[in-house]
Amino acid sequence: MSTKLPAAIPQVPVRDLARSIDYYRSRLGFSLDWEYEDGLAGVSCGETRLFLDRVVDGPVHPVRIWLNFCSNPEVDALHARWRELGATISSPPEQKPWNLYEFSAQDCDGNSFRVFHDTGTPAKEA
Repeated sequence: MSTKLPAAIPQVPVRDLARSIDYYRSRLGFSLDWEYEDGLAGVSCGETRLFLDRVVDGPVHPVRIWLNFCSNPEVDALHARWRELGATISSPPEQKPWNLYEFSAQDCDGNSFRVFHDTGTPAKEA
């Protein structure tokens, strides 16, 4: 029996929820879907959804979110868009020896995005 899983929704730790919502909207192009008073918000952009979770006590342990595109031009287009919006880009798009064409970006709390196209694995048929 085959089980098809739904898209995962990462829970992203943030220190200041309002500041993070503003960064995700203005620098990464996300939309605010909802926000609760207890410090949790849902943001989305296309098929990607994230839960921003305000950390009140203790350290914020940054997470890494991988965004898998189907082509190098799609990776380049998002890189150009985020750069245009003023996002913090950690590394530019380049072909890596592990067969990924990728770039890296960070949010205002040090959470990182690895945006990539897998150039070494054959495409799956639908």
